[in-house]
Amino acid sequence: MKVAIIGGGLAGLTAAAYLSEQPGFRGVLFERSPQLGGRAFTYEKSGFTLNYGAHAIYGLDRHTLSDMERELALQFSSKQVDKRKVMYEKGEHLTPAPMDFVNLVKTDILTTMQKVRFVGEITAIIANIHQIKHYDTLGDYLAESGAAEDVKELWEHLVCSNFFITPEDARRVPGAVISDYYHNLFLSHRPVNYVLGSWAVITNQLRDKVVHSERWSIALQEGVDGIRYEQGKYWLKTKAREEEFDRVVFAMPVQQVTKLLRGTPWEPFLAPYEHNTATEVMVYDIGLNHVVARPFSYISDMNHKLFISDVSATDHTLVPEGGQLLQGIAYLSDESSGGDTDRKAYLDEKTQQMESLFDRHYPGWREAVAVKRVSKKAMVQSVKNIAGNRLLPNRIESMPFFFCGDGCEGKGELAERAFSSGRKAASLLIAEAKKAIHS
Repeated sequence: MKVAIIGGGLAGLTAAAYLSEQPGFRGVLFERSPQLGGRAFTYEKSGFTLNYGAHAIYGLDRHTLSDMERELALQFSSKQVDKRKVMYEKGEHLTPAPMDFVNLVKTDILTTMQKVRFVGEITAIIANIHQIKHYDTLGDYLAESGAAEDVKELWEHLVCSNFFITPEDARRVPGAVISDYYHNLFLSHRPVNYVLGSWAVITNQLRDKVVHSERWSIALQEGVDGIRYEQGKYWLKTKAREEEFDRVVFAMPVQQVTKLLRGTPWEPFLAPYEHNTATEVMVYDIGLNHVVARPFSYISDMNHKLFISDVSATDHTLVPEGGQLLQGIAYLSDESSGGDTDRKAYLDEKTQQMESLFDRHYPGWREAVAVKRVSKKAMVQSVKNIAGNRLLPNRIESMPFFFCGDGCEGKGELAERAFSSGRKAASLLIAEAKKAIHS
């Protein structure tokens, strides 16, 4: 079976790697960009390794990446973030983030009675009996929970930091999604880890599996511009060629899929997903020529909804000797109706808030900057997993294609959904091929 995979991000690479291990499959992985990885793209500058967004893995021992490590024989090392050095800043006060029961006892965010209640909520989620899974959204649950405002704010902040969204959007995350996600995370013995060496360690191994199979090729800087069906084959057109395939896997944001299929008979079936909104953040990376301060691994500003990770405190492989790499993330709201001028003012304000957070906790950083990169509108997830958005199934009824990516249905959030949906799309194709053989 000859397969085309359109999109060389984490999902497309995952699907291609699994299919490349099946002798009955051959194909082409198309990627419009000059490099693989999509939004997990990594590059080096002045000895620093920079990622477009964090390369943190939440709940590694229960993560799809751990399944892939075993099934695809991946080899990578990881290191856990020091939980005792993860802090929240509320008002002008610093306190440990309640990442586990030890920190929950230490934190000043909640009173003693509120801590007792929150422990009960965690226990219920671990046991998979928490009532939140029966509510349409987090906001609906909090409205009826009778919880104190501090407990509600903590729930919002946890969802913000794990889903990379604003508090307003956090309240719109479906209760079942929150229940499943935190059930896995609270059971994890490795809640926050970094893959040492960044995403490139994973994407390079997936790429090598695809290429070394000799039945697959990777077409970089070759975007697919059109697709048609003729005599039992799907014909894909690029600027370089037109080639037929038996099956097609879309591994790119649904917004791009809709654009590619516009004017084809398949366009109407994507209408329910066309207006999904993406998760966008501001990413502020600074590489410093020496360690200016190392008070904690992670500091989250609850006042302005942004955080800074000392990435090099956990992953030393990303910096030259003696250097330090800090990554700031600010959760962004959807564009306001005020137009470009208001949006620019909003992003400038977020930039100033981020720099103030650097100033407060990493004094002297401005004089030590060797590398700086500010992405004021970086997409870290092609579809926010909130009420009003619909995740794309791996298969849509009446459509012959397969779909994967972080905007598709799958396990986990952010990168994990890309991995899990790519793995699922491959398994569906393999099952279909086996069924055809036996029928």
